[in-house]
Amino acid sequence: MAVVSRPAARARVTEAVGAQNVAEVDDEVVDFLACVLAEGTSLEHEIVDTAWQFLQQIQPGLSEEAARQMALDVRRSFHPVAEDAAGPGAGGGDDFQLHRLAAPKRMGGSLGAAGRRLGLDAEADGDSAGGSKSAASKRKEVAQGNANATLDRSLEAAEAREMAKFRKARRTGKDTKRIMENLATVSAVRSKVAAGAVDVRAEGVDISFGGLTLLEGASLSFAYGRRYGIVGRNGIGKSTLMKAIARRELPLPEDMDVLFVEQEVVGDATTPLECVLDADEQRARLLDEEAELTEALGDQATDEAPTSGASERVVLENRLKEVYAQLEMTGADTATARAAAILSGLGFTEQMQQKPSSSFSGGWRMRIAIARALFVEPRLLLLDEPTNHLDLHTVLWLSDYLQQWPHTIVTVSHDRDFLNEVCTDIIYVKDKKLHPYAGNYDDFEKARSDQLKEMARSAESFEMRRKHVQSFVDRFRFNAKRAAMAQSRIKLLQKMEENRVIMPTDEEEFMFNFPEPGVLTGSHASLVLQNVSFGWPIFQHHKPAEQDTGNGTPDGAAAKPPQGQRTPTMKLLFDGIDFSINTDSRAALVGPNGAGKSTILKLLLEEIEPIKGEVKKSSKLRLGYFSQHHIDQLVLWRTPLEHMKVLFPESAMPELRSHLARLGVSADMAMRPINTLSGGQKSRVALAAITMTNPHILLLDEPTNHLDIETIDALIEALNAFSGGVLVVSHDSRLLSMVCDELFIVKDGAVTSFPDDFRAYRKMLVQEMRTSHPPVVFRK
Repeated sequence: MAVVSRPAARARVTEAVGAQNVAEVDDEVVDFLACVLAEGTSLEHEIVDTAWQFLQQIQPGLSEEAARQMALDVRRSFHPVAEDAAGPGAGGGDDFQLHRLAAPKRMGGSLGAAGRRLGLDAEADGDSAGGSKSAASKRKEVAQGNANATLDRSLEAAEAREMAKFRKARRTGKDTKRIMENLATVSAVRSKVAAGAVDVRAEGVDISFGGLTLLEGASLSFAYGRRYGIVGRNGIGKSTLMKAIARRELPLPEDMDVLFVEQEVVGDATTPLECVLDADEQRARLLDEEAELTEALGDQATDEAPTSGASERVVLENRLKEVYAQLEMTGADTATARAAAILSGLGFTEQMQQKPSSSFSGGWRMRIAIARALFVEPRLLLLDEPTNHLDLHTVLWLSDYLQQWPHTIVTVSHDRDFLNEVCTDIIYVKDKKLHPYAGNYDDFEKARSDQLKEMARSAESFEMRRKHVQSFVDRFRFNAKRAAMAQSRIKLLQKMEENRVIMPTDEEEFMFNFPEPGVLTGSHASLVLQNVSFGWPIFQHHKPAEQDTGNGTPDGAAAKPPQGQRTPTMKLLFDGIDFSINTDSRAALVGPNGAGKSTILKLLLEEIEPIKGEVKKSSKLRLGYFSQHHIDQLVLWRTPLEHMKVLFPESAMPELRSHLARLGVSADMAMRPINTLSGGQKSRVALAAITMTNPHILLLDEPTNHLDIETIDALIEALNAFSGGVLVVSHDSRLLSMVCDELFIVKDGAVTSFPDDFRAYRKMLVQEMRTSHPPVVFRK
């Protein structure tokens, strides 16, 4: 058949469906369709079956029959059918001849030059769907006859469409999260799961995203009542695995209730207490039915119904008794108290529980989502970084609550202390496998260290034995008297290779290296809040007063404000506080959420102005500020290198690359759009931006959010090596205990110094929490 060039194929498709329709479709889709229609080796009906759906989407309103005919016409314009094509020679009649192949041949191996050139050209023009195979390997697959390349057209078409959407969203800076989730493929060995089963088991778990294999042939097992922590480096597939379980893409018992806490609740007029109570759908359904039955019985009592209605009343009364019994079994009578206790533990006061959820920030709405999950008590609870939006007080309460959880928990967390207190098992994601370990995170670290040492000893012993056998083979292979012995040693070598000890791949060590700020000369090296007060006005509306019949007001009485006027009153957060840090400080601000820790950082930065008092800072003192909402400050469609160039236009590219590398942003990562990076990788980009100016003092607001444990360890080392000052707001116990030697408690409008270390402060908080909160009550 004739070879068709890609431009000619594209032009023919454009002519068939119209240039205007083609202009509204991504180039990759049009190129793929042209490739399919021009490919000359596949059967005609296969080409039509693949192409007609594309044509129907490109040209809206086209019927299936018309789309099929258009595909056939375009196909035959490339490769006309011979006049005798319908005759015996083509249709399998008497003249049809069978031929024996000279050698075995794989289906799809005859893909011609046209298909090869078109397919590879399309690959070269845009990003590949996987990004993991080179053009040379693609060429090799085609030459060897990859059957999927020809036969699985529908899968290729779906991937092409999704990747086109992804690239378009990435170019325009739109959110690609949902598209990326669609691109992830999940498979496992399908096994029958008996109803009523409480354990979760899956074999042969494969998870890939955009051609990158995250898990391959992995085994998964959750025993009922155990609490599992999934750990591993950022971007290795932990959250993707959790989503696959939540979407039931892995085999789960049909009657097992699964709840995945990932996103905050949508803010509306519903109060937090109502949000939590509404999460129990069974209770809500039973209460609705109770109201309907009660109303129906009331109507029957008022109506002068005939005696024939007595039997109907009995049915209603019996059903109402059943509803009451079910409500009692599900603990509906204590539901409000349980919901309020959970919200209280998560930091909601009684007044806050009655406010509309729309009045809360995203972090507080995330707490409502956690409260809903704890209230429902699913048999399989999935938590993805549950401590990210919590303060230290709430993390301690949640840890204590989950330790008494009666069902199965699977959590992804980078908080080492949280994993130690909550988890009974650890699942380590490494080398595309899931490695289970019994015990908490400290037990896992010790077991893995011992395992690696044992594997290293076994590998060393194996290598010594292999060299000994190999030396014998090399020495006597060509010796006639010992040839038989040499051959047996060769077979022994082959068996030894099958049992070789394979060491885990070396993990990349992340090293943070904060630049030296240099000596601050000719100025004081401190940052001071002196007698500072801060607050905000609250406006009170005055109702229109009744008509005053007298003249004026009594002596000494204050004049009433005019009707409808809004009178401002000042709500103070801080009143007359004194606080300071310097370039030698290693301090932490601790206290409950809403106490004003982040506000103090903003006062020090002079982003907000105090009502009274003074902020003293030398003009030469450079500050670096890491916000807990740092991702909001990143332009997601830019690469990290572009982001740094926009912030620091006078800096040379090599300098920016070098600085990014010091903060753990590799050369490859620096050239990828920020919206394709994991949360921890985005945090490194933000840290790179704030340290580019060589700050004398670092102000860090929840710097460990989204960082994995290894990266947190690297951050701790970097902060301890940093020669400037550090002021941290964090809920990570390990960071605070290893970096900070000063604690300042922010509470009740004051900032007070804590006389002891962080461990003593944490112990004090645990005691306060257990005395101030009611004991945990579970309904199931």
